[in-house]
Formats: sequence, structure tokens, C-alpha cells
Amino acid sequence: MKQPEGLDDGSGRVCRLKKAIYGLKQAPRAWYHKLEEALLAGGFKKSECDPSLFLLQEKDEILMLLVYVNDILLFSASTALLDSAEQMLEMQFKCSKMGEVKYYLGMHVERDVEKGVLRLHQRKYCEGLAEKYGLQDGGKPATPLPLGFTVEPCADEEVVGESDRKLSHSMVGSLNYAANHTRPDIAFATSRLASVVSRPSHEQLEAAKRLVRYVSATASVGLEYSGVRQRLQRGAADVKSGEMLLSCYTDASFNSVKADGTSIGGYVCLLGGGAVSWRSKKQNEVGLSSCETEYMALHHWVKEVVWLRRLLEELGVDIRPKWHWVRRLLDKEVRLEIVKTHQQAADIFTKRLAEADHWKGMKLDGMSVH
Repeated sequence: MKQPEGLDDGSGRVCRLKKAIYGLKQAPRAWYHKLEEALLAGGFKKSECDPSLFLLQEKDEILMLLVYVNDILLFSASTALLDSAEQMLEMQFKCSKMGEVKYYLGMHVERDVEKGVLRLHQRKYCEGLAEKYGLQDGGKPATPLPLGFTVEPCADEEVVGESDRKLSHSMVGSLNYAANHTRPDIAFATSRLASVVSRPSHEQLEAAKRLVRYVSATASVGLEYSGVRQRLQRGAADVKSGEMLLSCYTDASFNSVKADGTSIGGYVCLLGGGAVSWRSKKQNEVGLSSCETEYMALHHWVKEVVWLRRLLEELGVDIRPKWHWVRRLLDKEVRLEIVKTHQQAADIFTKRLAEADHWKGMKLDGMSVH
């Protein structure tokens, strides 16, 4: 580091840093390596699937430590392991103990221990979006996008001005944060609007505003993960053993992007009755048939399923894979089930749906309103 202004001794020498300077781009990396070193020395093992996840195991008990910069979550059924991990961290670093997690990175965490139900939602964040962009008035849409609305590149004369373009960037970015965390119901709409965010038309800008109003009006919508009894009722557990089922769905809408003839693919993976992973994405290549586009959508789905299974195995979660997709069989390890449209949990990620179908799709993905 250069010598600070006013303290330069004129020698041309530089300062050697003994610790990372807060605010520099290198600081988070330096902090992570310091934390990693302390955790590994304390008996933790770093997950091979996620570098932000560390595991501590003693006999049949396991503790999970999740890191986001300096916000750390600890999970375990063992009070002894939790106390031991907290003491180890307090010996190494200055810590603030926040108690049972209620709010984390913009997400509300609600638990019903008696029923064995966990809910994740972003009510506060979603309600704040309408206020942030001055969209409290203007109605409460029942769906993310109007039925029949298409998102296609627009002509130069239709592109909005610079200030509206920046507004579009900001709104779609804010919506994307919700779409990636607790709102799979807006994944398709957000993905499509993001594809034209640099050159939006006035109609597309209004669609983004409408989506903000929808998210704000449905702020209480969230993901729900069920206990054994609820899982059995929802078909999210094996009837004989009660074990959780990993159910994965994938789908594609053929030739849905008229500008280049490509299709929209999507998938959703559910565990404990609620979505744990999802994606809506425009395909890079033009499929020649509905079957081919669904096969192409399978590519992203397979990678995600393999990663999820490895992660769950690391966590010691006993699951039974029950993989669903639309028409093609991957290999003998996959259990093939024909999924009708009204049961297709991935349908919501590939196209705009009417109000009744949209809300039914949300229910299939384990979303609830409170």
C-alpha cells in the first residue's frame, strides 16, 4: 500500500499490510481464507459441493455451518455440537450471537416445531419494492405477466430513454433477487424481462412495473417445507418409510421466442414438498421439435440433480429419488413417469399462464400464502 498522504517519509517505500483493508475487493477473499483455516483446524470439513458450507460430524450427529461473508448460520439437532462450534468461533473471532434465525439476507425464516413445518419468504423485501419505485397505486395484478404478452427485442425507435433504461435495470435486478431466493413463481417473467433489460420498450418497462406490483401484492407468498405427516399428504414422502422424496420436473415451450426461433426451458426440484432449486432459461440453440427442446432442457436439469444428490449425501439426508420429466428417458437409473400438463410443476417456468393455472403451478412448487 502507498504511504498515506501526510505520513509519507519521502523514501518511496510502501507499507506492508498485516491484515486486509475493509472495502477492498481482496478483503472478502482474505477473510474467507482466514475463516476457512480456523474451521478446518477446528475439525470442520469443507463441502465438496458448496465452498460456503462446512460440516462438523461427531458419531451420528452433524452440524452444518453456512457462510455468507461474515453472516454465519449454524444448523444441528445436537445442542452440544452447536455450543462447541459457537465457543470455537468466539475464541477465534469477535462474534455477535443472534439466537434462533428469524431473518437472513432479506429472507424471513419461520418454523412450526410442533407441525415440523419450515417457511421461507421475503415479505418485507417484496413489500418494499413497490414503495422503492413509487408503485403503490395502480392495482394488484394476479399474475406476473399479462396473458398474451410477449418479450421480444424492439426497434431502435421504441427503446426508452436513458433514465428509464436505468430504472428498468434496477427493477429487474431487484426482482431477480426475489426470484432466485423464495419466488420461483416470477422466475419466468424475470428471466424474460432481463433478456431485454438493456433495450426495453415502453411496453416492456410497464411490464416490469406490473411485475413489481404483483410481487408487492403477493408479498406473503413463500416456500413451505413440510413435516412427515404433511409430506405424506402432499405426496412428498415415501408411503412406507416416510422418507423425503426428491422430485424433479423439467419442461420446455417449443419455439416460444419468435425473434430467433429458440425455446424456453425450465426445471424445478422439490424436497420436503417445497422447491429447493429452479430455473427458467432461454435455450441457446434452435430445437427442431418439441421433443428436441425438452431433451435440451434436460441438460441443465441433469446437472442440477447430480449436484443436489451429492450435496444431500454429504449432509447425510436419507432421500429416495423420484425424478420426473416430460417425454424422454435419460438412463436406467431414472424413474420415468409421464406427467400431464395439469401436474407439471415446471410448466410455470416456461410460459405465461392464466391466473388459475399460475396459482395452481405455485401450489405444485410448494408455495403457500400466509
